[in-house]
Amino acid sequence: MHDDEQEQLTMSKRIEAFYRQSGGPGNPTIRRLLERHLLYGKDHGIPGKREEFTDAFREVFLQDHSTRSLVLGLFKLKAAFQDEWNAYLDALRGQGAVREEEADMAGKRA
Repeated sequence: MHDDEQEQLTMSKRIEAFYRQSGGPGNPTIRRLLERHLLYGKDHGIPGKREEFTDAFREVFLQDHSTRSLVLGLFKLKAAFQDEWNAYLDALRGQGAVREEEADMAGKRA
């Protein structure tokens, strides 16, 4: 048996055991149990912080030396884009304030 097959078999058994312990797939407590596992499970990152898909994705690619520089570059690009976008929005807000001021001044002259 290959490692992938063994791992799949093990995961299937774990899922079956989980359902047996929790009372079956229709049990309303399953969501609570899963949430607790995602928050505090030893295999899910920092205790008390729910691990999201992006967290797991980021960890995998940052741990791999062949993809680390690419991921860090993408993070920097995202941050630069966010800064530029915020500056653009601030400029638009500033123009709106100037236009309101000009309209107020024109209204007072009339």
